[in-house]
Amino acid sequence: MNKQYIIVGNGPAGINAAEGLRARDSKSGIVLIGQEPGLPYSPTILPYYVSGKIKKNSLFLRSGTYWKDRGIDLIRGNGIASVSPGEGKVTLKDGSSLHYDAMILAQGGRPVVPDIPGLREGNPLFLRTLTDAEKLRQGAKKASKAIVLGAGLIGMQAAQALAEMGLSVQVIELLDQVLPGYFDRKAATIIRRSYESHRVTFFTSTQVEGIERIKGNYLLQLKEGKTLSAPLLFVATGVTPNIGFLEGSGIKMDRGILVNRAMGTNIPNIYAAGDVVQSDDFWGRGKVNQPILINAVDQGRMAAASAMGEEVAHGGNISMNLFHFFGNLALSIGRVSPDNGERFQIHQSDTSGKYQKLVLEGDSLVGVMAVNVPLDPGILLQLIRRRIPLGRDKKEFLEKSVEMGRKLMCLKWR
Repeated sequence: MNKQYIIVGNGPAGINAAEGLRARDSKSGIVLIGQEPGLPYSPTILPYYVSGKIKKNSLFLRSGTYWKDRGIDLIRGNGIASVSPGEGKVTLKDGSSLHYDAMILAQGGRPVVPDIPGLREGNPLFLRTLTDAEKLRQGAKKASKAIVLGAGLIGMQAAQALAEMGLSVQVIELLDQVLPGYFDRKAATIIRRSYESHRVTFFTSTQVEGIERIKGNYLLQLKEGKTLSAPLLFVATGVTPNIGFLEGSGIKMDRGILVNRAMGTNIPNIYAAGDVVQSDDFWGRGKVNQPILINAVDQGRMAAASAMGEEVAHGGNISMNLFHFFGNLALSIGRVSPDNGERFQIHQSDTSGKYQKLVLEGDSLVGVMAVNVPLDPGILLQLIRRRIPLGRDKKEFLEKSVEMGRKLMCLKWR
């Protein structure tokens, strides 16, 4: 008997869920719901659109006819207002409702707005949606200077985009280095120096006490007594799961939608994937929210399989970040900053703007960090995920990570 599937959210997780369902079931109804009016795209490439590196039509992951050809009903510009699991129903923002047999929640996240006096009233810019990107792009064309609040991945990508457009950029970070949580101090220093050579100034260990907007300029009062001023203010202080509309639905949540290893929620016919979920950590440290693209894709596919009744089990989240900046590449995979020094062996090399850090636990690789070192991220991730022992190849792997990584995967991949 044909069923009705609803997928909430049309980002990478939602798209992969929709395609996974259709690949397994050619006849049942599939509705893919997006709250933005345009075609689905990946937010990760928005900075490249802002800077002009890619055109607008290159943003979209699939064409409009793609969905029609596959019998997938793509709803645009009309997001979810509420969910009623007892009735098997969702209510859209326009008041209409849809019934489902199974549902996959993949509605992504929304920007965190820090509690700084005057910030919300000043209407700063963000970069989570295509509309955000359009506003940032247009604002940057009229400005010569910008302030970026937050030196995480989104803040650093936005700072680069603005610098490449010719703006002088000032980045404020509450913690004592750029990209905290992704890279250690050595890697962060290399990255920071590259930015500084492109008219980007950093204020780390810096707290903003208040913000005013006067005559088209943002005035930021810093705790140290200094004042920064610019006509453009961009905020990138984190992303939180977009789960507000699920309050009262009975779906269990904490810092995101709580899911098991099959991406199922506490309600049997409801699944979740991507930035909205809080799922098992690979290292056994409980449920974590880890909003990265590779997780969204994997989880979307797995949620589709589970919704079709297949028995699947996610291996747990492993952090993986690839960071391109001004012609350079940094990567961070797994446990790169372990908190128990005696249990791990750390092997580092640092020469002429190149940096590599390999973290081992016993005979297995558990973490990799590198800046401008040619590595194979996919293979390194699999070595970690599969807990493949290095054995007698350990010494050679530390010296020739690419070659030995490929050799080990050729022997072990099944």
